[in-house]
Amino acid sequence: MKNAKPIIAIVSCYKMIDGQPSQAVYQKYIDAVNFYGGNPILLPNTAADSSNFEALLAMVDGILLTGSYSNVAPTRYGATHREAKQDLGRDELSFKLLAYADKTNTPLLAVCRGLQEMNVHFKGTLHPDWREVKGFYEPHLEDSSQPLEVQYQPVHDVIIEPAGRLAAFGKKWHVNSLHKQAINKVGERLLVEALAPDGLVEAISLSEHPFMIGVQWHPELNYEKDNLSKFLFTEFIHYASKQRTE
Repeated sequence: MKNAKPIIAIVSCYKMIDGQPSQAVYQKYIDAVNFYGGNPILLPNTAADSSNFEALLAMVDGILLTGSYSNVAPTRYGATHREAKQDLGRDELSFKLLAYADKTNTPLLAVCRGLQEMNVHFKGTLHPDWREVKGFYEPHLEDSSQPLEVQYQPVHDVIIEPAGRLAAFGKKWHVNSLHKQAINKVGERLLVEALAPDGLVEAISLSEHPFMIGVQWHPELNYEKDNLSKFLFTEFIHYASKQRTE
């Protein structure tokens, strides 16, 4: 067993597919985990209600919180606005996974919505829509009229903080950006890893955890060629592999 690939649990989202309620994960997340040596499994939102939650997660070596069409529910961070795109089952599972990863030191990579969940779990808050905040000027939201390959192209820099885990990669990179919600108050015990030039928080990590990192961009899109994507997934699977052998 010690030589087996690390098992990476990927959180699923509620989707309507062919008119039927479904649990789904975009293929690119599965492919990225598989490409870097992980063994991906999908967790439906019912996993959060299972009396065997900890027994199920005991088989897991790493957790991936994906981006999503939906947004974190306002009640999770004390907001009162109406949020049309919610997935309460996803919220429940992701927050339970974050608590588990914190308690057990399980490696966790959080992408876009996942970063926002991570921040809220550690008592941070969000801007419901960064476009309503004075000072943010970078193109953080995709042009939905364009083809997907255009929407996911890099559009702005991220400036990497020198004291963080991402500093091992470098000082700056160019990333894509497809989000409405954004970090407002940074959560407790979280370190800011990278900022956009306009000050929007682009990456965070959990202090004193072997590997818990959240990024606001989408490293899964160009995971084979983009250097920062390669760094993130390589590190994530590396720490998941260590988790499996310890």
